[in-house]
Amino acid sequence: MTNLLKSEFSKSQYSQELHRRIVALEKELETKEEENKKLRGSLFRYELAASGSNDGFWDWDLLTGEFFVSEPWKKMLGYKDFEAANGISVLEDLLHPEDKERTFAAIHDYINGKSESYAEQFRMRHKDGHYKWIQSKAAVLRDISGKAFRISGSHADISQRKFAEEALVQSEKKFRNLFENSFLGMFRTDAKTGEILEANGKFWELLDVAPAKGINTSQFYLKPTDRARVLAPLFENKNVENVELQLKKGDGSLFWVSFSGVFYEEDQMIECVIVEITKTKENLLELQRLNFELDNFVYHASHDLRSPLRSVLGLVELIRLNPDKDTITSCIEMIESSVNRLDHFVVDLLSLSRNNRVDDPHVAINFLIEINNCLSSFHNIADTKNLEVISKIHQPNLFLSDVTRLRIILNNLISNAIKYRSYNKPQSFIHIDVTVDTKSAVITIKG
Repeated sequence: MTNLLKSEFSKSQYSQELHRRIVALEKELETKEEENKKLRGSLFRYELAASGSNDGFWDWDLLTGEFFVSEPWKKMLGYKDFEAANGISVLEDLLHPEDKERTFAAIHDYINGKSESYAEQFRMRHKDGHYKWIQSKAAVLRDISGKAFRISGSHADISQRKFAEEALVQSEKKFRNLFENSFLGMFRTDAKTGEILEANGKFWELLDVAPAKGINTSQFYLKPTDRARVLAPLFENKNVENVELQLKKGDGSLFWVSFSGVFYEEDQMIECVIVEITKTKENLLELQRLNFELDNFVYHASHDLRSPLRSVLGLVELIRLNPDKDTITSCIEMIESSVNRLDHFVVDLLSLSRNNRVDDPHVAINFLIEINNCLSSFHNIADTKNLEVISKIHQPNLFLSDVTRLRIILNNLISNAIKYRSYNKPQSFIHIDVTVDTKSAVITIKG
């Protein structure tokens, strides 16, 4: 009887304990359900509030394995709400093969407490087959023991940003390649100090200086005022173009450059480009020299062209005044001589034109003949009235020279002596002295 009572008491006690535990479990289940409702409600409200951002949301119950994704999450990948099945396997199916291992490792490390946060970027396959870049963030819920029982997060489409970043990287690579391999000297300087911050290989090549930190542009200017001449308009207008400067190389030699630059006031930095124009400047100076020589040549050649013509005009006037046979015959002979000299001179000019940079071969010069031929060009010209020409030639040695240029010199000197002599004297003189030795010929003409 006693044992029976004990047995009945134990059953009753066990039943009470079992009932107590069932009630506790039901309360815990109600609590969990309430928490789930609150989480779903929070997720819905969060999703609704953020719907304008087109972000997608996901929720993973770690106890039940239930994995939920929102409609925007699916739309982001081109699916309708009913098309993509829920479940963690959907991530594995859509993740890019190259990103799969890294992404799952990161989320499991976060769930297991090995990392303090979760924020990853990865690629997911769109319905049409292309991949989108996704920015994923998540927060985990843990029980009092620290064990994770739920994790929720968001997905944002960052494809455009990633493409822009990639384009920027490619653009930077292209710019860097252009910068380093340009045929132009490119460099950046500190606007205040002039220190070179960065320069390409062509710049160092032009300046003949080894690349190094601390090099200042001031050491390459020929004069301190040159730097001020460049900076003044640069600071005022924020840019300058094609300013011609003469700079010093590392070895001290000089060269010409065309300088262009842009001033960035906010950064106090100047970006510059220099192009060597030494050959261009030399060609320009040579052209100026040749133009000067051409002007001189035209001026002096005009004397040689006019002298025979003026002589012919004088002889024609003489024939008009004395139309007798002897005068006409004499004048015609002299006209013929002047015309022949003019023809020879034109031939010489053509020869010079064809060989403007090649000297004619030197020939033996007889100064007596050359001076007499030159004087004959001025025969019977009105300007030679009351004029006596006295020549004294001492030529014991052979003299070789360019006969065409010598005739131009003699003609210009004698022509000027006649033109600018003293007309107020009843009788004027021109003295021509020529002294020739083994090395030179000295010609002196006095009026």
